[in-house]
Amino acid sequence: MIKRAWTYGLATLALCNVACDSGRTAGSSMETENSIAVLTQLADGTPAARMDVIVRPESYLSGATELGSDSLYQLHFETDEQGRVVLSDVPTGSYVIEARNDSLNLKGFVKIAYVESDSTTPLTVEVSEPTKVSGRVGLPQLVRRAATVSVMGLDYQVPMDSTGYFEFDALPSGNVEIVAFVNDTGADSVTEYGRIEADVGVGFGDGLYLGDSAYVKKYFVFDDFEKGAGNWEPAASYNASVDFDIVSAGHNRKGKAAHFVCERDSVKDWEWALIGRELGGYVDMSSLDSIKFWARTSKASQISFAFDVFVNSDSVTSSENKKAWKHFEVDTAWTQFVVIPAELDTSNNGGNVGWDSIKDSVTKISIFGQMGTEVWIDDVEVFGYGIFDPYAPIAKKKD
Repeated sequence: MIKRAWTYGLATLALCNVACDSGRTAGSSMETENSIAVLTQLADGTPAARMDVIVRPESYLSGATELGSDSLYQLHFETDEQGRVVLSDVPTGSYVIEARNDSLNLKGFVKIAYVESDSTTPLTVEVSEPTKVSGRVGLPQLVRRAATVSVMGLDYQVPMDSTGYFEFDALPSGNVEIVAFVNDTGADSVTEYGRIEADVGVGFGDGLYLGDSAYVKKYFVFDDFEKGAGNWEPAASYNASVDFDIVSAGHNRKGKAAHFVCERDSVKDWEWALIGRELGGYVDMSSLDSIKFWARTSKASQISFAFDVFVNSDSVTSSENKKAWKHFEVDTAWTQFVVIPAELDTSNNGGNVGWDSIKDSVTKISIFGQMGTEVWIDDVEVFGYGIFDPYAPIAKKKD
């Protein structure tokens, strides 16, 4: 975690629009001393007329407490019919110059280190359709505040949701630096929780992860089910049954997902069905921050995520076996859920003994479904812990 105060200084810019003859280009009649001549165009070189041109310091961070009114830190202009505008009397500094027209769904930007002694600096900004960009922020377990996610030098900011997920609907193409931070209460500063560079453009997908370097090293995808069932196995009580397979995720979600069907063979209340995966021995998970996973069901129902300790591996009903779990209400839409140790159920029910009793000797992770439902599970991710895959010999037997 990095603590820093963000400070900004932008001298008043005497910037003006200059009308240009239709046949001229940047750097000819557009030249004005100590100025930036901007030409906006499409990828094929066609002029982009009537584009908003916005100048901001490269250090601008939208949403930071001490910025105050955004209007003091960004200046707006418009290009002519030939896509041109002159920014005059620009003081020395590093800037991001963005061109955009939201009604035409066109955006672009360039970064510039400007020196006043330059006679005239010609600059071309290429605009194109923007791209959706999403990812996750990894906050430490004790920090459950909502973070703001912003793009350095551009006026784009979105909130992080309760699972750490964030999404920008439309970022301009190019190399951007994305920062996750929390405004400090009563202080003229913010606490940064991660930043990452991303090349936004055609084909860019999801999957950015923002967290400080120490935290990122303690994150891994436990299973995304793209290579099949692996070591996941189904289990059910004597009066229930479970069918388990790997299927297409469906419902607007790409790739594969685990799928299991829970059926009852009687009307007893204690029937259960699950899929689970052994961890390869007793694993000390005391440092676990959280586990996130996606789930959906065939109808509104409940699922349970459990950490198990199997002392007697020959019997899943043995009184020696213990667990700690959390219940979630799930419906037919894919939703991401987060399992936080401090929020696990503490009631002594169904073998549950609470996190503190099992955290240093977990042997299995299980996901229970409700009778009479189908359950889909995808992308199980672990935060705050090094990999404990059964094929990596780090799991240790309990003394």
